[in-house]
Amino acid sequence: MPADRWERVEELCQAVLDCKEDQQAAFLAAACGADYDLRREVESLLAQRRDAEDFLEHSALRVAARDLTTTPPEGDSSCFIGRRISHYRIVAKVASGGMGDVFRAVRDDGTYDQQVAMKFVQGAYSTDFFLARFQYERQILANLDHPNIARLLDGGTTEEGLPYLVMEFINGQPIDEFCSQKCLNVRGRLEIFRSVCSAVQHAHQNLIVHRDLKPTNILVTPEGVPKLLDFGVAKILKPQGYPENSAGTVTQLRILTPAYASPEQIRNEPISTSSDVYSLGVILFVLLTGQTPYSVSGDSPQEIIRAICDVEPEKPSVAARRAAVAHDAANGPAPASSGTRQQRAAGTGNLSKALAGDVDNIILKALRKEPRRRYSSVEQFSEDIHRYLTGLPVLAHKDTLGYRSRKFVARHKWGVAATALVMLSVAAGMVATLWQARIARAERARAERRFNDVRALANSLMFDINDSIQNLAGATAARRLLVTKALQYLDSLSREANADPSLQKELASAYERIGDLQGGAFAANLGDTGGAIASYRKALAIRQSIAAAKGYSLDSRINVGGDYQKLSTGLLALGDYRTGFDFAKKNFDLQERLAAEAPGAESQNRLAGAYYQLGLCQRDLGDFSTARVDFSKSVALREAITNAGPELSARIQVRLAGTYEAMALGLDHEGDDEQALAANRKVAGIMGK
Repeated sequence: MPADRWERVEELCQAVLDCKEDQQAAFLAAACGADYDLRREVESLLAQRRDAEDFLEHSALRVAARDLTTTPPEGDSSCFIGRRISHYRIVAKVASGGMGDVFRAVRDDGTYDQQVAMKFVQGAYSTDFFLARFQYERQILANLDHPNIARLLDGGTTEEGLPYLVMEFINGQPIDEFCSQKCLNVRGRLEIFRSVCSAVQHAHQNLIVHRDLKPTNILVTPEGVPKLLDFGVAKILKPQGYPENSAGTVTQLRILTPAYASPEQIRNEPISTSSDVYSLGVILFVLLTGQTPYSVSGDSPQEIIRAICDVEPEKPSVAARRAAVAHDAANGPAPASSGTRQQRAAGTGNLSKALAGDVDNIILKALRKEPRRRYSSVEQFSEDIHRYLTGLPVLAHKDTLGYRSRKFVARHKWGVAATALVMLSVAAGMVATLWQARIARAERARAERRFNDVRALANSLMFDINDSIQNLAGATAARRLLVTKALQYLDSLSREANADPSLQKELASAYERIGDLQGGAFAANLGDTGGAIASYRKALAIRQSIAAAKGYSLDSRINVGGDYQKLSTGLLALGDYRTGFDFAKKNFDLQERLAAEAPGAESQNRLAGAYYQLGLCQRDLGDFSTARVDFSKSVALREAITNAGPELSARIQVRLAGTYEAMALGLDHEGDDEQALAANRKVAGIMGK
């Protein structure tokens, strides 16, 4: 039989022996389900152990099962009381559970007075396995140092070879009893619970999962300081120095408290820190409502298992309301000045209302059946509680504008009220000046019309007149004057364009056209390449501002890419090849993203242009082989879309010829005359069409 199958059989056998005799058959049926082979194996092992009782005076497994669920007779541990072990004299037994007994002891070597707690393995568990497990717990405690975790003070082994722990003595109450006795309100309970979360998070940071978190393992001192106890069934996530097979057995045969165990613990699935998040969620549910998350009739193990694994927990606010109704029905309404329920809600209003909403969502997120849907860590769980306590939106609630607005108003009541008064005053003043605003709007509208008329006239003078005279002999001086005046006008206008998106767009286009007039690469120009670059840079700055304002829309980024291309071409003309390459690379990276986002002939054509520009830069930098690769990619893209439509196809043919011409020049530099000739023939073929 495989090892994991045998461990499962052993675990179920142990669990059956823990049940009352009249519940054993039902528990086994529920645990095995449709796995009839598993059930037969468990029943066979149980039968063998019953037969063994004829030979042995006592069944070791039955004794162990009994010891797990009942307190051993006082005689089992009375031999320790009064005994001196190491520096300590044992005074009295204070607790028993799991696999250990805890005694109160005092230091008895005359050095100083100190009261401590000493923990020993119970007699029924003094086997090699449990002794090793006990030493494992001792090592875990030695790794932890936190104000909310009971400190390990000492440890050793008795003369009989029995290991023991010496810990600080916690004179306290279980956390649920402490909260009830002190009548803590919801805020008080949440704050003390966050201290517990801090202790558990410290354990997790040291790669330790507690696995048995419950109120009785969290004692609160009279000063209100919670202390986390009992790491007897804890698990080290990456154990070192501990036998791997033993760690696996511990996982299979762990001793846990079903009501606080996570679904994955019940199902015997892998355990992680998320299991402790779930158990903390159950503890918080109990602290705030006095109820467990699931309504289970009786204490049948199979009912508890079914509820934890398959039933969704009810909201804490619903559980609190149901408990209050049941209490009132049984005893009549309690006076407002007495009764645990009323005292628990003191300072927060009705308890159910106090829990409804954020607290419900926080606890239910911690109690998700699937570990990945819970809080990712205990720290995140605690931080969400802190956000609730400080009035901030919590992670467990769906993030909506209305929810955030309500939280903001709740945090800033006085500020919001003062703002509302100011707004009312402003509104009253606005009514008094409304007629003035109407007159002002009319004046502003007339001013805007005059401004737009002047803007249209200026554009016409700059570009229409230039287009009409550019081919006239001796018109160069006039065109330079137009460009100079146009730049003065544009620079003045740009200082007032920040708040007007449409004006910004016009300005960017105007600077680009001025740059083309000054030294554009593909039109008649004034030969002022340096001036053209300065104008293109101004256009680029405006285009980038527009793109940011529009959330980097597709059109706005296309315009940015166009200015990258113009700047790269101008810089190559000036001989600044390196900076020209930088702008070409920016354009290529942008066009590659745009082609992926919006596939189509236009985006492929722009990407081909970006490859072409990179090739020009590589060629001018002397890297002819890389230039040839870039030109080839440009050609391949454009040849693939030559039939994209009459208007686009005509542009593509011209660009394709230009790319072949640039490729031929690069091949000629490389001395590859044959390939250069082939490229030139391509140019001739395209231009002859």
